Amino acid sequence: MKILDIDEKLKKISLKITNIDDLWFFNNFLEKGDIIFGLIFRKEEERQDTVRSKKTERIRIRVGIEIDYTEFQDFSNRLRVHGIIKIGPEDFIGFHQSLNIETNYDVEIIKKEWKKFYIEELKKAEDSGQVSLFISMDDENATIALLRDYAIQILAEIKLKKKSKDIESKEEEINYSEIMGKLKQYWEENMPVILAGPGFFKENFFNFIPESEILKKHIVLVNTSYAGERGIYEALKSGTLDNILKKQRLMKEFSLVNELLEEIGKNGKYAYGMDEVKKAIEYGAVEKLLVTDIKIKDENILELMKEAESQNAQVHIISSHHEYGRILQNLGGIG
Repeated sequence: MKILDIDEKLKKISLKITNIDDLWFFNNFLEKGDIIFGLIFRKEEERQDTVRSKKTERIRIRVGIEIDYTEFQDFSNRLRVHGIIKIGPEDFIGFHQSLNIETNYDVEIIKKEWKKFYIEELKKAEDSGQVSLFISMDDENATIALLRDYAIQILAEIKLKKKSKDIESKEEEINYSEIMGKLKQYWEENMPVILAGPGFFKENFFNFIPESEILKKHIVLVNTSYAGERGIYEALKSGTLDNILKKQRLMKEFSLVNELLEEIGKNGKYAYGMDEVKKAIEYGAVEKLLVTDIKIKDENILELMKEAESQNAQVHIISSHHEYGRILQNLGGIG
C-alpha cells in the first residue's frame, strides 16, 4: 500500500492499493458513514420526444459514496463497498451504489472520525508487503501456500503419485514435476521459500530441484512432525523462521496472541472478553489491546479502542483469517 496524501484537517486520505493484503488493511480502515470516492458506471436515460421511446446508455462518473457496509472477498482480489451516492451529478444523488476496490486502485476517503490507530495501521501496511512461499510435504501429499500479512493462502493441494511400484529408490518413486510447476508459477524474485515436513521427503524434493533454478538458493528447510497446513503452522510456531520472516505481520500477530495465552496459562496479567477488558481499561491497566478484524466494526469495541489509545496503550488489530486470530475470536474477539 502507498499513502498518497493525508489531510488531518479535512479528515481525508488518498491511497494506492497494490495487493490483496492492502484490501484487508483497507477494509479494516473503513467505517459506516465514511465517504469513499471512485469511478462507477450508471445508466442514463435519454427521452426521445418524437417517438416517446427510451435509449439507455452507461456513463462513467466519479461519485462519493457514503458507506453502509463492506465485503472483503478473501483471496479474490476484491473489496466491495456498499452505500448511497452523496457526492456527484445531481441526478444520481441518493441512489444505492456498490464500488469494487481492486489491486492497483487509487482511492480517496473522507473519514467521519479521525482515529490514530487506523492511521497507524495504514502506515504498517505501507511498510509491510513481504510474502513467503511454503511447501509442506510428506510422501503422499504436498501443500503449497503463500504466507500473506493477514492469512495463510493455500494455493494447491497436490497428491503425490508413485511412478512405478517396481522402482526401489524412494527418491525416484515420487513425481515432483507438479510441485515444481506450481513453485515456478507463484515464486517471485527474492521471495523466501520454506520447505517443511517430516522425515527425509523434503530433502528428496530439494535434491530433485536443478541447481540452475534460481529459487533453490532461497529455500529454507524446516523439520516438522506434520505436513499440510498443520505443518505450516508448526513451522511458524517453532521459532526457526523468526529471523527470516521478521517483517511478516502474521508473525507479530502470532506473538501477540501467544503472549496473551501465556498470561492466561499462568494466571498472570490478562483480560479477555468485552466486560473484563472494559474493566481493565477503566482501571487504566492495559498495555496492549488486541482486537480481531471482525470486532472493530462494533461501535462498543471502537469506544474501548479509543479509550485505550487515549491511555497510550498499544492497539493491535488481529486478523481472524488465521489460527491465532480465530483463538482470539473465541475469547470474545478482544483481549
